[in-house]
Amino acid sequence: MSDLGDRAASLYVRARNLDDAGRFAEALDTYEAMISMLGEPLALREEESELGPLWARGTLGAARCGYEATGDLRAALDRLDGAETWCRSAGLDVELLAVQGQRGLLLLRSGDVAAALAELDRAAPDLSAVVSRDSAVLLLNRGALHLETGSVDEARRDLGASVEHARAVGDISIEAKGRHNLGYAEYLHGDLPLALRLMDEAGALDPSDDDAVGLLDRSVVLQEAGLVTEAAAALEQATSILVQRGALADLARVRFDSARCLLQLRQTERAAELAHEAKQAFVEQSNAVWALRSELVRQEALLAGLTGDAQPEEFRSVATSAGEIARQAHGVPPVLVAVPARVLQAEASVRAGDVDLAREALEALPASPRSWSLSVRIQREAVRALVAFGDGDRRRGLAAIRRGQDVLTSHRSRLGSVDVVTASAVHGVRLGIVDVDAAFRTGRASAVFDAVERGRAAFAGTGRVRPAADPVLADLLVAARQEVESARALGTTAESQVLEQRQRHLGAARRFQEEARRRTWQQSGGDERRARSASERSVRRALAGALPGATVANIVIFEGHVSAVRLSRDGSELLRLAPLEDVAELVRRARADFSVLSNALIPVPMRAAATSSLRKVLTRLDDALLAPLQASGDLHVAARDLLLAVPWTALPSRRGLRTWVNSWVDLQRSAETTRPSGVVVVAGPGLRAAVDEAERVASVWGGATVLVGEQATCRNVVDGLDGAGVIHLAAHGTHETDNPLFSSLRLADGPLFAHELDGIDLRGAVVVLSACEVGLSSVRVGGEALGLASVLVRLGARAVIASVAPLRDDVAARIMPALHAELHRGAPPGVALARAVSTEDEPVPLVCFGPLVA
Repeated sequence: MSDLGDRAASLYVRARNLDDAGRFAEALDTYEAMISMLGEPLALREEESELGPLWARGTLGAARCGYEATGDLRAALDRLDGAETWCRSAGLDVELLAVQGQRGLLLLRSGDVAAALAELDRAAPDLSAVVSRDSAVLLLNRGALHLETGSVDEARRDLGASVEHARAVGDISIEAKGRHNLGYAEYLHGDLPLALRLMDEAGALDPSDDDAVGLLDRSVVLQEAGLVTEAAAALEQATSILVQRGALADLARVRFDSARCLLQLRQTERAAELAHEAKQAFVEQSNAVWALRSELVRQEALLAGLTGDAQPEEFRSVATSAGEIARQAHGVPPVLVAVPARVLQAEASVRAGDVDLAREALEALPASPRSWSLSVRIQREAVRALVAFGDGDRRRGLAAIRRGQDVLTSHRSRLGSVDVVTASAVHGVRLGIVDVDAAFRTGRASAVFDAVERGRAAFAGTGRVRPAADPVLADLLVAARQEVESARALGTTAESQVLEQRQRHLGAARRFQEEARRRTWQQSGGDERRARSASERSVRRALAGALPGATVANIVIFEGHVSAVRLSRDGSELLRLAPLEDVAELVRRARADFSVLSNALIPVPMRAAATSSLRKVLTRLDDALLAPLQASGDLHVAARDLLLAVPWTALPSRRGLRTWVNSWVDLQRSAETTRPSGVVVVAGPGLRAAVDEAERVASVWGGATVLVGEQATCRNVVDGLDGAGVIHLAAHGTHETDNPLFSSLRLADGPLFAHELDGIDLRGAVVVLSACEVGLSSVRVGGEALGLASVLVRLGARAVIASVAPLRDDVAARIMPALHAELHRGAPPGVALARAVSTEDEPVPLVCFGPLVA
């Protein structure tokens, strides 16, 4: 090669490296410098004719980077037109294939799906006999186009072929991109765990800390899985990368997806702003399809932000805009724009009172929703229900609700981990609101009860009976545990060097925990214990038979108030209890007073003052929540949100009476809860009275397995949980508010995380957690409660007795042997707890959680 060729080739390599790194503006400058150096290809001397392909490759790169850096599609296509003309005249078939493939990709990136497909099909009618990097890239791009249109089978075919071509020529980067896109195909197919696994495997094949496009795709899958905050974090990371690169085209996409995330997080005002910014950016890039999609998200945000006192004209404005978006989407695959736009138009119309217009919008939808996104399918059924309820046809409305529930059930059946199951509940929120709102408007207790339980049962329980052994996950959890223990071993000194070491260990623990979470997201479903929603009628039958004299209180937060459906053998009643704001303040004050009383070293006068304050707060909670229920016997409470933090057993009217709580009415038959009779008693380190407490509890049962000292390891405890009928754990407990599946009990070798229990079969077991605060739950975006105790209940435990506030050691040491003595005599767990705490001078924050067993 000539000196000119050497210099041009060197520039090309530098430009390609910048291009591959996503530094598009720098790459564009370098490509243009190379093109300028070569001049016009027709002017090349005969001995330099081999530089023509290099000129074509440089022009192709400049077109791509120019679009990515500026969004100027016309300029990019003009460059490619010139390159194609030269390639044809010079007989450069290989470079011609690359140019045509690049044109197809740019057309796809600009939203012109039909033109992109035509270009790619023209470039490669049959690539089966052609194996090169260019063929791998073209197949990759055509596969991406099929993903855009929802043609999953065609996408799999092209992407699979792309992976084979890339592997044959040894191009790991293209192979990884193909595998990543195969993951996206599985997302479109509805298999989210497999999608995440394939994406992670692609990332491992070609590791990169700055794969912004991969982060974008991953965020979409995470949103569909309901892991909205995690999706937002991925988008934030992608934004940082793209800003550094100056990648304007992809930054517009980040704004679009961020707006969708914020919409799910109910930050409607900011969602509308970001969607508008995305639309403006796409307009500047001549990307009409994505501009329409962005405006649609903006209209969704505007609708979601309208409150109950909004005027009909405000809803009609959204309906009109959505209808116009659908009309402008002519020629675009309906699943991308027209379908969600018509559904939004219908919802806005019915909320404006224009039921006929809503019906027309729904009738304009295609017949088969199979290729629609999960959220749009659910939204359609919610709107159908709204239309039916608006017509006064409750039967038709409930049929739509049940169809929506069937879609949710099918989706949920694919999910494996408790983490993803609870996160996915976000998709049922809109349907549940429509159902519960319509039920409240009937004024019938039975309608409200059934509506509330339909929504709650959809994502109750666990994802599967027993996960497959995963040594990688096990190693990650062990590593996280070791880092936490290393941090603890450094003590609580204020010395700066020690504090830095401690923070490093805790930071490493969090990274291992997050990697473990990501690993569990890949686990598929297969639960044989799918939750069934209880009806008002079925619960009343149970109360009239096996549970005479008992009361069930299904407590729900609705329109800023706490309401309840009270059920007994005599009937059901809908009650309005108290303003939510008042109850929330009382729960906060009770928790603060319990925290003071948990300190054994406070002076007597301070203890007396805190006790007096706590009694007053509990009395007020009792008056607000329980007095209207008139429950003089057994009481089962089903509640969500902050109501799960109420110390129900400690309320004055429940003294000595059986009280047990759950996040839904899980009606079971006693025959369903058989369990081995073995007893396991565990004492963790660092508690003065733990070993004595364990020995006294074990002495009640006789023959119990006692794990103390070095025997109280996480492995031994997990094995014990798996086969015992009664499990007692006395240990330091921690509820992690922001990461509840890493709430833990401290054992001999470190913290036992709630994550490690996922999949254990606890049906029929009674678990007693003699530890602080592990009865607390964090509420996810979709309303599901998650924490150590809630995980144990999800895994089938007949009862979990745990504290919703700090629990003093001496109190636990007195109560626990008495509690187990009652259990040994055959008392139900709620009765055993009520009797054990009835003799205490101070209120005790222990609560019995579990299903309604008839």
